Amino acid sequence: MDNELHMAKSLYLQQHKDNPVHWKQWRSDVWEDAKRKNKLVIVSIGYSSCHWCHVMGHDSFEKQDVADVMNAHFISIKVDREERPDIDSVYMTSVQLMSGQGGWPLNVVCLPDKRPIWGATYVPREKWMQTLLQIQRLFNQEPEKVRKYADELQEGLKATELLPQDSHHQDEEIEIDWLREREARVMQMRDREWGGYNRAPKFPMPWEQIFHLMSAEEFQLHEMETHIHNTLQKMKDGGIYDVLGGGFCRYAVDGRWKVPHFEKMLYDNAQLLNVYSIAGRRTNNNDFREVLYGINQTLQADFLNSNGLYGSAIDADSEGEEGKYYTWTKEELRDIAGDDYSILETVYDLNEPWEDRYILFRRKDNKAAAKTLDVSEGELESTLKNVHEKLLEVRKKRVAPAIDRKSVAGWNGLLITGFVHAYKATGVETWKIQAEDLANSAAKHLKKDGQWYRINSEGETYNPAQLEDVAALAQGYLSLFTVTGKDKWFTEAELLVDIALSKFSDDDSPFFFTTANDSEHVIQRGRDLEDNVIPSPNALMADALRLFCSVTYKPELESRWKAMVKRAGAISREVKSGFYLWGVLFLKMATDNHREWVISGEKSASLLTKIIPTFHDFHTDLFVLTEASNHQHALFQGRWQKEIRHFVCQGKHCNAPVDTVEEALELCRQ
Repeated sequence: MDNELHMAKSLYLQQHKDNPVHWKQWRSDVWEDAKRKNKLVIVSIGYSSCHWCHVMGHDSFEKQDVADVMNAHFISIKVDREERPDIDSVYMTSVQLMSGQGGWPLNVVCLPDKRPIWGATYVPREKWMQTLLQIQRLFNQEPEKVRKYADELQEGLKATELLPQDSHHQDEEIEIDWLREREARVMQMRDREWGGYNRAPKFPMPWEQIFHLMSAEEFQLHEMETHIHNTLQKMKDGGIYDVLGGGFCRYAVDGRWKVPHFEKMLYDNAQLLNVYSIAGRRTNNNDFREVLYGINQTLQADFLNSNGLYGSAIDADSEGEEGKYYTWTKEELRDIAGDDYSILETVYDLNEPWEDRYILFRRKDNKAAAKTLDVSEGELESTLKNVHEKLLEVRKKRVAPAIDRKSVAGWNGLLITGFVHAYKATGVETWKIQAEDLANSAAKHLKKDGQWYRINSEGETYNPAQLEDVAALAQGYLSLFTVTGKDKWFTEAELLVDIALSKFSDDDSPFFFTTANDSEHVIQRGRDLEDNVIPSPNALMADALRLFCSVTYKPELESRWKAMVKRAGAISREVKSGFYLWGVLFLKMATDNHREWVISGEKSASLLTKIIPTFHDFHTDLFVLTEASNHQHALFQGRWQKEIRHFVCQGKHCNAPVDTVEEALELCRQ
């Protein structure tokens, strides 16, 4: 069979099923075939909503002359990075070692033993063919030279997994001055007008923003808090936010958040629920709460699958053009808005086109726009809402971007946590119901015979769960447990914690490997310690262990998550790695004043709904103890009361119960 991608479930692989390239899927027998034939292997990695993946596909992989070169001299494998992040991680690190940069599409040439010898991201057609032929000639004429380079690169890969010698930090008393100093340096790099860093492109980084909010409180950095709130507002007003259909695009290519790279990712929007919820609770800013409903609009309309799980991404392109679905001509806007066009051109910047079309990029808030137009703010809001609805109806008739329907376990786990955060920010039961529905669907469709899997697509569940999946799901189930008191969610989390401990543990450090001990290892097992747009799987696992220990009082696991955070802090201090969720955990541990607030009673869940929208404390975890809870958990033992009672606990010691929310709040402030 020449091109076998027509058998693939992945949308990204399906997008290449008609290429003349003889693509294979990643399988052990393909690599064995490469060994028998002594042929080099091209591993081409991307994802369905990747714009430059599409460009290289059209420019190169669809062309017969390119396919002739690839088919004659190489075995070619296509990989969906979202299905196999372990493969992507190893080869991305390799390319970064070779070239100092990375991205997608990621194209690597490997020896038949999987070791890379060359790699790059997007490569123009002629250069791609020329490079492949040069590599092939070198492999034929000087194979030992090629293998020697592979040996050297493999040593470099191994070095990236060596943990720095940080014992001089990790065994000392925990101190946080270095974090204070790092935050001061961040303040020097901020964009005072548009938020984020003073550079482009700009990426939403939810856990980085949450960490900055927490450190602003910890270190009394009021300017930092203001900066993050401004960043969140500018993101909401920017073209990166889909004001009609809801949700955020992947990133902005400019410094004003105006021109997005138009793909939407589940993991971005799931985690943006967290930061907008926290900011909404801390500021009581309704704009931030409105964003939650905007995100949910696209989640329910576009991402939600019929099985109750959520898909992974929406493409940037439609009809072969990036952003065509989301942008407008002035003539279209005038025709649709009619007499209300003056409101559109007052609220949005319709003077500066992008590629001859217009992005709905807000230039005035409603109050300022109403003043300019000499109308009431309420009248403006009503009219603008009506125009938005008209525009959305027209947009729905366009050719829509492709939606990648495959469900990724870890990203759905992140969304459970996001829904819980949104429930806390609003007190609206719908969010909690959505979280429980998703939690049930995940357990039903991503687990078989007690084994969790990473992917559900077209009714099939496949690819064993990786640490990201186990950790994010555990975190999601524990978050849901805190607001429902339902022990079935704790039981799911406990099983996931057991899986992490038994299958992913690293005997030489407190950390976990990203792949299970019984799954395929691509060259080497990695740990993945750096927080990025998605936090380190180890940071997610540490947070899950922290919440788990709050309930169970298991000293060995408490020691482990604290050792992980302490070690991650020492590493970040040395190598300046991403330290966002790690940073939140570090501050929780270092300040040593974290507490649990247990609300016990038949009506504890309904009381929680009234408390949470305006109460937020980085150092307090709220739990409800209901009749349906397992009263034998260490945190709950002896604390069940039919009538409402509040227990505020710290370090396995609880204060005497109090009767009112006000009394409990006072204990939390001490």
